[in-house]
Amino acid sequence: MAEQKSLLIVGCGDIGNGLADIYLARDWQVDGLRRNTDKLAMGVTALAADVCDPQSVARLGSLRADYVVITLTPASQGAEGYRKVFEDGLNNVLAAMIAPPKLLLFVSSTGVYAQANHEWIDEQSATEPDRFSGQNLLKAEQIIAATQWPHTNIRFGGIYGSGRLQMLSKVLEGDCAPAEPLHYTNRIHRDDCVGFLSHLIDNAEAAQAIQPCYLGVDDEPASIQDVQSWLADELNVVYASKGQPVARTGSKRCSNTLLRESGYQLKFPTFRQGFVTVLEEWRKSEEK
Repeated sequence: MAEQKSLLIVGCGDIGNGLADIYLARDWQVDGLRRNTDKLAMGVTALAADVCDPQSVARLGSLRADYVVITLTPASQGAEGYRKVFEDGLNNVLAAMIAPPKLLLFVSSTGVYAQANHEWIDEQSATEPDRFSGQNLLKAEQIIAATQWPHTNIRFGGIYGSGRLQMLSKVLEGDCAPAEPLHYTNRIHRDDCVGFLSHLIDNAEAAQAIQPCYLGVDDEPASIQDVQSWLADELNVVYASKGQPVARTGSKRCSNTLLRESGYQLKFPTFRQGFVTVLEEWRKSEEK
């Protein structure tokens, strides 16, 4: 009888639960580590701990799994909150691992880039983040790399999808970006975050080469103005702005060439396909 395969998801939230469902259906052992385990998907073995508290992590005993996905969220949004989770918390988890996994996947962000002149960006582009969030994520990537374990850092763009209605709210409230300056954004649907992480695990299981870093974005970087204008048309409202500048770092266009070369096929190649599902969810909620 084949030995049961195992997956540990550290910071098991929405994306982690989606990933867990895939591997539970394949009869894998799936452990989910988070502060509040009430929100874990059914079937996930709960590991209740605060990664920032070394004693809390130590109480779990030794951690071990074939595959480890780390997707952390700071408890507070300030610089110290980011440092605690992406440096202290990450180190606490790695110290508890008693053996290297077959693959360690760290969920990072395109916020590690600070380019602001609409440049095209890939995995080899300079990472010189000018915000504490990107600086701490880059530090976490370096901590992961220093383990010398098989690993990959996935730099996701802005994640949207089910339950994420902030963009729609802004359009409906007449709080769109000003027409100028043009500001490029990069995004990926929540379902493609789950799908790509699963794809990488499956590739590793098939002994295919895994790159140390991937940009997790869709096929079409788009200006925030284009996205909000399209949404305004779909919502049948006027594109309106209160003149507030875009509160986002940089203006860059991220290439997903490496993602596509891995063999992954996006479920939602552009924001238009992806936001259709978000709009459907919103319309159903409005009918209630």
